[in-house]
Amino acid sequence: MSIEKEKARLLGDFLKSRRERLNPSDLGLPDGYGRRRTPGLRREEVAHLAHVSTTWYTWLEQGRATAPSRQVLDSVAQALQLSENEHLHILHLANMDIPAPDSSLERMLADIDKVVQQIRYPAFIATDRTEVLGWNAAAGRVICDFAAVEPDERSMAWLVFASPRMREAIANWEEYARYTAAVLRGRYEKNLTDLAFRRLIDRLLHSFPEFRELWSTHDISEKMVAPIGFRDPQAGLLTFNTHSFSQINGNTQAHCCIFIPDAATDTESKMRQFGLL
Repeated sequence: MSIEKEKARLLGDFLKSRRERLNPSDLGLPDGYGRRRTPGLRREEVAHLAHVSTTWYTWLEQGRATAPSRQVLDSVAQALQLSENEHLHILHLANMDIPAPDSSLERMLADIDKVVQQIRYPAFIATDRTEVLGWNAAAGRVICDFAAVEPDERSMAWLVFASPRMREAIANWEEYARYTAAVLRGRYEKNLTDLAFRRLIDRLLHSFPEFRELWSTHDISEKMVAPIGFRDPQAGLLTFNTHSFSQINGNTQAHCCIFIPDAATDTESKMRQFGLL
């Protein structure tokens, strides 16, 4: 399947998933005739709200519509009550992206890694595939001993699902796994030509039923402040807010994550007490 056909299929699947989550009564729509056989809105209702023909919207969900216009996609986004991130996501799948500056990860990593080493809180640099490229000592102590992990396994998305230690250590594992899958889907569908990304998704889908279930929701998310708790064998529960810098020198393929202790907890004092900082 070509990349363009794959994008059209993914766009259709995503629109269908958003349509099925809507409640007709919340939009002031009548129940219509007969019982609804599927959840959410009917295709003709979305088409009516978006001011397009039912046939054309059906083709869009089936991946058969060619070159949808920005105006039409904006109308569909409004009809489906998409969030800003979801709206940008469908524009990307329809090839309406603003080209990002070209910058080499390898060229900038050495200098940026020196900066990460100076951060006192756990921090690491990762790619869109969540591959961890560099980390500081605090991250190695609190999050994961990345140096002991084989490079092919050194992906946060993979470790969240595959590492028994991570599953046990992350206090809010289900919430964080859901966030991880949603961020990963948004990034993956912007990198469909990346075969390594495809292999990662295939491995996750094949290996973990929880990931398959989360992936099937088509939920997407951008990086945002995300709470996470780690259970440390000595210090006990450590609670952080994860902050992400989604571009490094204009490169959208890499980001820096910093785990800042929650000020409402005693996390920072416990980290000092047990030598984790």
